[in-house]
Amino acid sequence: MASTKEIKNRIKSVGDTQKITNAMYLISSTKMRKARREAEETKPYFDLLRREIRRMFAVGGDVSSRYYDSAVDENVAGGRNGILVITGDKGLAGAYNQNVVKEAQALIDRSDEYRLYVVGDFGWRFFRTHGVPVVESFQHSMNEPSLAMARDITRELLDEFDDGAFDRLYVCYTYFAGGMSSGNATHDRLIPFDKDDFVPQGEETDADASTVFEYEPDVKTVLERIMQSYLVGYVYSALVNSYSSEQSARMMAMDAANDNASELLAQLKLEYNHLRQNAITQEITEISSGARSLRSKNA
Repeated sequence: MASTKEIKNRIKSVGDTQKITNAMYLISSTKMRKARREAEETKPYFDLLRREIRRMFAVGGDVSSRYYDSAVDENVAGGRNGILVITGDKGLAGAYNQNVVKEAQALIDRSDEYRLYVVGDFGWRFFRTHGVPVVESFQHSMNEPSLAMARDITRELLDEFDDGAFDRLYVCYTYFAGGMSSGNATHDRLIPFDKDDFVPQGEETDADASTVFEYEPDVKTVLERIMQSYLVGYVYSALVNSYSSEQSARMMAMDAANDNASELLAQLKLEYNHLRQNAITQEITEISSGARSLRSKNA
């Protein structure tokens, strides 16, 4: 059985750990709110880009582009795939990193050939440890995702796509559902986009087609230029979603750690009080026994 001194030291240790986990909870909460606020500030710009792309399809008719393809059955295995994986820089976030790595591994298993691109130290260390070749580990910290980071990543990936390194590019990230949620690991086909997602339907088609627009030098050239900006927005959205999901997962993990620490502290304090009470009782018993013994001798 542990002594009162050992229990007292353990109480102090658990208390110090709880202060750290509580601080990490508050820091993650602040980082998540900041990331979501910055994403909301940029969202109108990229919504406008998407609306303009839809207008180009309505006005320009059957426009071909390297960034578009007809609907593809994503359940069909095979192909030369580029895979961008977004993980965190560190752990202490529950199963956040493991889930997105599993999503990436499923895509790797389905590919005839693949080229792996990783953002985040955790993913890079994981794939290196397991012998999975990584083409590029982007030297960006996931501590603060930014549009500049998204531009750098998109530029390198587009260069690889233009050089014929892969036919399709997927992004594996964690979609943030909001609230106290660790998000859902998922993947999207980044290049080429499904053309049907941008073809206007119904009344929107009539309204856009009835408006006269002129694109210089032509619709295809403008479309490819604007698509590069839209791709930056897509990557940025994936980065922010992953970052927000990581912070939310860390908040949940630290909250659970705080609860466990509180329960452990309650148990330790109860055990400490029992031992202390037993020691006091034993001392009183010894004093009473000694007093009786003295009285018996003096009688």
